[in-house]
Amino acid sequence: MIATLNEWDTWCFRWVNGHHCEAMDWLMWGVSQHWSWAVVLVLAFSLLTMRREPRRWWVVVVGVVLCFLLADQGSVQLFKNTVCRLRPCHALEGVRMFRTGCGGQYGFVSSHAANAFAIATLLWMRYRRWEGHSRGRALLGPGFLLLWAVATSYSRAYLGKHYPGDLLCGALFGVIIGLIIWQLMSWIEKKCLRSETK
Repeated sequence: MIATLNEWDTWCFRWVNGHHCEAMDWLMWGVSQHWSWAVVLVLAFSLLTMRREPRRWWVVVVGVVLCFLLADQGSVQLFKNTVCRLRPCHALEGVRMFRTGCGGQYGFVSSHAANAFAIATLLWMRYRRWEGHSRGRALLGPGFLLLWAVATSYSRAYLGKHYPGDLLCGALFGVIIGLIIWQLMSWIEKKCLRSETK
């Protein structure tokens, strides 16, 4: 069973990594860079948090930081250092990489996927209902963050850094972290509101 899954994962990786063009090379490289994360998060913070709930901006910042810390460290300590699955660029011949090195030895699960999906899930849950706005506007806000998380994850296989299985499991781990932090934030805010009304 494990061998079959690994064969499928390797085939999918070869397909993603082998289908490329110059425009996609630069797009996937850009999406994968940390500076692009900063741009996306600043835009999300400006367009969602500061427009909708400017007095509670600190709650969102704390939530995003917690998501990043838990997803990033959890992906390394709970998975990469335990499972010890080699990245495809360390394990396979002929992996195509664009303007990037292979990085650390192990790749399961993808920290990029875990981080992106944790943050996107948290912000999606917080802003999925925009009172007084159309569904289209809501999709352009929180929905865009989910598309960004998918693009970020895809870029890691495209650039030769991760198998698709690393990305799917990393995304699932990130979604769980995002949901936990959202529940925690909701509970803390309810406690704060009760104390303010007393």
